Amino acid sequence: MTKRTASATTAAAAFTGAALLLGLTACANIDNLVHQRHEESFTSYETAASGWVGVELPEWVPADATDLRSIASNDETVSVIRVTTESALAGECVSVERHGIPVFDVPWSTDDWADTVSLCGDYEVQPTDDGWLGWFNAAEPGDVPD
Repeated sequence: MTKRTASATTAAAAFTGAALLLGLTACANIDNLVHQRHEESFTSYETAASGWVGVELPEWVPADATDLRSIASNDETVSVIRVTTESALAGECVSVERHGIPVFDVPWSTDDWADTVSLCGDYEVQPTDDGWLGWFNAAEPGDVPD
């Protein structure tokens, strides 16, 4: 293989990889646009606090949380949040019988639902292997979490 052929092959592979990455990103954005939702992820509580989209960052999220993931409807009537932390829930939470499950099915959620969850404000929250998963489903059209 000549030097020119190797360079062309390398350039073609790089272009194909970039096009594939752009295509996958575009597909996710189109899916969110079609389903009227937005999805974010943050590496730390601090970055989430300054970049959170929609309603306020829920009080139940511990200040040492990392790998914060959120998906919510554009009107904020449905949301799912997962955080990594070893800390207990922040804010005021009470133990209750689970009322629902998250509306959005995302890979970072779970299919293993607890019968009892913590009710933290308007969110139902349950522990995960590495933190917490919380969700809000509006009871009435237009309801959003406080």
